[in-house]
Amino acid sequence: MKPIAAPMIGGMISSAIHVLIMTPVIFVLMKKHDLKKGKLKYSGMKH
Repeated sequence: MKPIAAPMIGGMISSAIHVLIMTPVIFVLMKKHDLKKGKLKYSGMKH
């Protein structure tokens, strides 16, 4: 089981980073871009 442990831990860490950090950042950047382009309207809600 030792040879599979390192890739498994690495995969778990990298997937957690992707889900918790990268995906929300990408969505925020896409939303800002669409707001600038005029594709979205600002709703006025606080976040």
